[in-house]
Amino acid sequence: MDQPLSDHHKRNKNIISNKKAFSSIVGAIFAVLVIVSLTGTFFVWSLQQNTRYVNAVAQMNQLEIDQMSESVKVLDINYSVVSENHVNVKGNIQNNGPSSVQFVNLWVYVSDDVGGQTYFNFSNIDSNIEGGKVYAIDKTVVVNGIHSGGLYYMSSSMITARGNRISLPKVAAITNTIITAQTTDGIGALAMSFQDFIYYTVTGSTLNNFPSGSSGYSVTSGGSNIAFRVILTNYDRNQRQITLNSSSVFFSIFPTLPQQVRGAYWYIVNVNANGIISNTFTSVVLPFNVPTAVYFASDHAITPGNPYAGAKPLFTGTAPINLAVIGRVGTSPFGQNIPFVSIIINS
Repeated sequence: MDQPLSDHHKRNKNIISNKKAFSSIVGAIFAVLVIVSLTGTFFVWSLQQNTRYVNAVAQMNQLEIDQMSESVKVLDINYSVVSENHVNVKGNIQNNGPSSVQFVNLWVYVSDDVGGQTYFNFSNIDSNIEGGKVYAIDKTVVVNGIHSGGLYYMSSSMITARGNRISLPKVAAITNTIITAQTTDGIGALAMSFQDFIYYTVTGSTLNNFPSGSSGYSVTSGGSNIAFRVILTNYDRNQRQITLNSSSVFFSIFPTLPQQVRGAYWYIVNVNANGIISNTFTSVVLPFNVPTAVYFASDHAITPGNPYAGAKPLFTGTAPINLAVIGRVGTSPFGQNIPFVSIIINS
């Protein structure tokens, strides 16, 4: 017959049962804590990733806005091979945007006239242009394979810190060898295009048959005032701008008598896109290496209070022509006499 458990045995049994229950409770609590900890960590990580994503999107949007706000206008650009494997880029660009633009690289691309082989390289730059300001480019870039004396077609581009690419126009580059032959070591800084020398008859202030005109080598005025147009190109060896003032004159000499010569004069004028001569005069600008039309039509130098007045040939026959131009090259005084053609004037 079983003996009833003593109180001591009952207490031992309860302790064993309570330990198992306690362990279960502790295990459950620990599991809950682990779950809560993992959940909290994942939640915090998710918040961080979401914040990073939002910030990245905001930065990308701001970058796009900043890129779109960059507006750069190319005013003029010229290229030249200054020595073996060295290309000079010179010109002016303007920041038309509201914010400043920082340039970090200048890339130069060169293709030759034979075979179309292309050479390119870049140079680091660090230039910051405020809104509305003009930046003068004057940078020489090493481009291997380029030689003095050759004809090349060149273009370039400037890279901004925001990643925009500002393309600079493609032009045929003039090398120093060519420039030297046509500048002050030869005929002077200005060269005339002999194929594009023309004249117009003038009615009032209007050039007739504008812009084509007629060959300037054989002039028939029919008693009318006439005007001459010449195409001048600035080959200044330092690539400076040349400005012509109102004293510049186109004149002829007629050897009509054995011991007396006669002359006729046509002073420089401004002509608009419709072939109308202006009554006043603004200096004519000749950028480097840009063929520019220059007109001569007034019987005197146009000055304030002394407006344009037409000029006509005073004599007929064969006459040598001289072009005496006065102005400035860069900031220095400039003058050149171009003995360039002979003409015949008919009545």
